[in-house]
Amino acid sequence: MRAIYVVGLIFAVVALWAATLGTPPSLRAVFTESIDGKPRSVAEKRAMTVAFVERMLQEQPIPGYSLSVVYRNETVLAQGFGTKQYGNPNTSVTASTLFQIGSYTKTFTALGIAKLVDDGLVGWNDRVKQHLPWFQLMDKYAEAHTTLADLLSMNSVFGAHEGDIPQLFGVFASERDLVEHLAFLNTTRSFRDGYAYSNMNFVILGQVIQHVTNQTWFEFLKATYLEPLGMNETFGQVWDIPHRADAISSGHIVCGNHVLGPFQPFNATMVALSPRNNRSADGSILSSANDMAKFSRFLLSHGHGILKSPNVVQDMTTGHTVIASHIDGVSSAGYTFHRDGNVQAYGYGIDTVGTLMYGYDYFDKDGDTPAFAMRTGFIPTEGLAVTLNANAEPTQDDGFTYVVSRMRTYILGIFLDISVDELEATWQAALARSGEIPADEVQCDAHYFDGEPWANVAIASDKETNLVGAYEFTESRGYNGKVTITKPHDQQIMQWGAYTKPLLATSRDATEFIWALELGAMTFTVDVTWSNASKPSLSIAGMELLKVE
Repeated sequence: MRAIYVVGLIFAVVALWAATLGTPPSLRAVFTESIDGKPRSVAEKRAMTVAFVERMLQEQPIPGYSLSVVYRNETVLAQGFGTKQYGNPNTSVTASTLFQIGSYTKTFTALGIAKLVDDGLVGWNDRVKQHLPWFQLMDKYAEAHTTLADLLSMNSVFGAHEGDIPQLFGVFASERDLVEHLAFLNTTRSFRDGYAYSNMNFVILGQVIQHVTNQTWFEFLKATYLEPLGMNETFGQVWDIPHRADAISSGHIVCGNHVLGPFQPFNATMVALSPRNNRSADGSILSSANDMAKFSRFLLSHGHGILKSPNVVQDMTTGHTVIASHIDGVSSAGYTFHRDGNVQAYGYGIDTVGTLMYGYDYFDKDGDTPAFAMRTGFIPTEGLAVTLNANAEPTQDDGFTYVVSRMRTYILGIFLDISVDELEATWQAALARSGEIPADEVQCDAHYFDGEPWANVAIASDKETNLVGAYEFTESRGYNGKVTITKPHDQQIMQWGAYTKPLLATSRDATEFIWALELGAMTFTVDVTWSNASKPSLSIAGMELLKVE
């Protein structure tokens, strides 16, 4: 009876706040403390969490959330909040609504390797070439000695996000095509030089799974894990989803109080993972709150029922590569880290491992796409896991970047019986650390958020003529692909990979241009140098190109 009373009280407070449209000075107005010094009941924790997420829906420009909570190894929440489409109240998010999970896909890929380890087909410390003989790198020492563990723990020869741009623009027709062309990527890091976040690592691991099993990485995961676990709402790419227009949440891009969207993930370039939106072992999976809860229970059980040994999941969730941190205290994401005696590390397909969450041993994996923000958090000793996915992504590194992370931390605290005082203090410390800019002071791109056209000025006809041609990158030209500029009519057109878009001059001296590709609310600038009038050179994303024909 006590639990029922408190649940009703919590929702009454939320309803009163919504009716008055006031903003309480803190989150305390939504919550109650434990009664008579006793821990909160599961019903109270669930009600507090629902009230908190609904409150945040009102405060933040995020249309919808997909949430799952596993507590004491049982699902206590699998629920959708808000709407799939901004401004459309008839598109409610449900527990079955599909969201992109982004790089949380890497945890699935790591589990694919874990199954091969469990079956004795590979070892964590096996060299990649043992199981992928055609694997080649420009750095021949790294090619010969890179292990599966190096890739899994983000300690490879690839620098942070090195090689991502050609993948984003669709230079390669398939994952195998991409991995084969790594032979032409001039990597910039020393071998095993420490932590650097690389998507390439996991694309390679997907090919290892395929070579060993004669199945694509997702076919193997589906047969090995998804079907036995009843995860029927998890898909490797948008094209696998029946009735996709209704099943998938739209994505959104946020700047300050402005929301761009909705965009359908399967047909809108603005939020595309790649031009074809095909499977990619580093980040293409979509899933629901229902299935995230099932997956959380499986991880907390150390793979019980499918894996013969619990050790392989324990290996995944053990820190292997130390992540340097300059923070002493609460981070922007709500971790509590003290450099004296504390370590934050990367696992195998796991972003963060350490005693980082209210004094508990903890691990997580985040996932971001152009229009979704996935956060997870696991505290194994309590059988506790939270997954929280937002159908919006910020355009820049302001305080909103961390709001979903802070929400994840707050929800974990509710289920750990952390006092409201400490929940509030952690939230405020994380907020202060983030340096959040007030929403009405954030500078948003006028083209995307105010509808202003990009500049397009006239340039001299001889420069228009001399820009036409094919260009090759001075570095990694066999990997980065070619760029071609044509002028079929009155407008110059630039093609790179699968995208062909107008090239707009923004300076009359023809030294500055915008490639009119609307992707991720980003502006792609092209700088031109005219040292040789007939053979100009280009600079795109910090990479130099020379005219070759």
